Amino acid sequence: MKRIQDIERMTMVDWDRIGADESLPVPKDLQVRLPRRRAVVWSIAASVAVVAGIGLSALLRTPEPKDTFTDPYLAYAAMEQAFSRMGQMVARSADIIEQSENKVTYWK
Repeated sequence: MKRIQDIERMTMVDWDRIGADESLPVPKDLQVRLPRRRAVVWSIAASVAVVAGIGLSALLRTPEPKDTFTDPYLAYAAMEQAFSRMGQMVARSADIIEQSENKVTYWK
């Protein structure tokens, strides 16, 4: 068995010579095991890539706004109602704040 230092000093010519040596025993099922394992790794990698692509496309897609009113007068009435409701909520919030300010005693 070679030492680590000897292996680290080997050149590509040495590796080619060792690889071409037919006298070294090679397990018979080596050629069968390697492609299967490689195929499994590639199929897992492809599955992850597909799932990541689908996830990214779903995150980056911006939904198009839908037209909910065909009649512009109904759309205006709905907008007016929404703004009226918002105004009522703001007025209510202002009343609550004013009442709470009256109850607060400031330290002097």
